[in-house]
Amino acid sequence: MKTLALFDFDGTLYKKDSLLEFTKFAKGFFEFYKGILLLSPYLIGLKLGLLNNEKVKIRFITYFFKGLEIEKFNSLAKSFSLEKIDQDLNKKIFLKFKEHINSNHQVFIITASIPEWIIPWSNQYKVKVIGTKLEIIDSEITGKFSSKNCFGGEKVTRLKELINLNEYDQIFVYGSGKGDFQLLSLARN
Repeated sequence: MKTLALFDFDGTLYKKDSLLEFTKFAKGFFEFYKGILLLSPYLIGLKLGLLNNEKVKIRFITYFFKGLEIEKFNSLAKSFSLEKIDQDLNKKIFLKFKEHINSNHQVFIITASIPEWIIPWSNQYKVKVIGTKLEIIDSEITGKFSSKNCFGGEKVTRLKELINLNEYDQIFVYGSGKGDFQLLSLARN
């Protein structure tokens, strides 16, 4: 019997929002909160459902990371991943994650977050990460994405680009946010 296990990251496997936590880690307390204050009209608009998730996320990434060399970004991402993720895992979901790995199931993390700050951690478990890809030009972050924001239906689309779901007898899906509804509909166990 072939089994697939799919895990959302933020708010599911990881208790917090990794975009916010990584940004705090990379930029420091003062710069982070200064940026949050300046971006607050957009963040409030997003929470109220008035603004598009992808557009607000691009504005956020642009404000904090535009012009940063990808080498520096990746170094910060690796440090965050290996130093911080374990501290804020959802223990219950992490046990399920390890159970699937130990059972030799095919496991993916599918997230709207940027994979670079998750992959160093997930590599320890040989788990692939599907996420939102940053646009890089001349070795610098532009603030834009080179893929669609991996949110909602895009999670299913991106997964289907990599694997044939019909090859699996069982599909377990772990997700807890509004961006996971379409992914959760794939579950069959």
